[in-house]
Amino acid sequence: MKLCDMHCDTAMALWHGKKELWHNDCHISLEKAGEVYEKYLQLYAFFTSTRLSDEEGWEDFLRSREYFLAECEKNGVSLLYSGNEIEAWDGLDPDEKGGRFAGVLTVEDARILSGRIERVEELYRLGIRVVTPLWGGETCIGGSHNTDSGLTPFGREAVKEMLRVGIVPDLSHASFRSADEILDLCAAAGKSPVATHMNSYALHPHSRNLTDDRYLRLTELGGVAGISLYVRHLSGEETVTPASVAEHLAHYEKLAPGCAGFGCDYDGADVPEELNGIALLPRTEKYLREIGMTEEQIEGIFYGNVLRFLERTIR
Repeated sequence: MKLCDMHCDTAMALWHGKKELWHNDCHISLEKAGEVYEKYLQLYAFFTSTRLSDEEGWEDFLRSREYFLAECEKNGVSLLYSGNEIEAWDGLDPDEKGGRFAGVLTVEDARILSGRIERVEELYRLGIRVVTPLWGGETCIGGSHNTDSGLTPFGREAVKEMLRVGIVPDLSHASFRSADEILDLCAAAGKSPVATHMNSYALHPHSRNLTDDRYLRLTELGGVAGISLYVRHLSGEETVTPASVAEHLAHYEKLAPGCAGFGCDYDGADVPEELNGIALLPRTEKYLREIGMTEEQIEGIFYGNVLRFLERTIR
């Protein structure tokens, strides 16, 4: 089995806990992933703690990035910075050097730009290829999911600059107004956005989830959406099982086939007990088959849909 997952907070868990990527007590370790996946590509997010100011967050990002790059180097993780590199890695035999584990670097919460537009290009130079502009509340970028606000003037310029330099903007955590503005900016630039970890609002109307109309607009622009395992975004039920994950994936697949995958949010969220770690994610296969998914659809959800998106959009 192969896996391409669009979101985790493992890089920051390693940094703040001074842990190792190969063996740790996190949701994700290469040791655990290697037991299950013949090839594994993970988008690793650098998230800014709410305890830090915007400027402190920028400094924390720089330090955590250096720590994580050293872990990748030590453990033979191929860091990929373009669609061509991703395509070449996909073609490598897992036993070849760097052929089994790969990563793409992302930033979650662009308030670390702190009003400095030149930092967008700096993020690109530092290897960041996807940015989630918002996370919570109102920031220099704009309104997050728990507000009714849209992008600020600086936020709009920052998204435009992301699109110019080659960074893919992420709708996750955005308010409805901010999400619509990001979609508009992507449409005007002829570029594809992404929703790295957003579940279906139609199935569970949480402010963090993606409405059907926005999902369809996202996919019409060439984007994909990853299902998060965060229990509060999957269901209002007290006990959440992998069946809920399968239902969200099936809903997206019905609306726009081939545009859904995983954005598990491991090491950043409370997840169903049955899926409490990267090696347990294949348990969702059973539920996907029970609701009629074909083997081709399941392979797409676990790997192919996101991989093709990254090959096409990352540059």
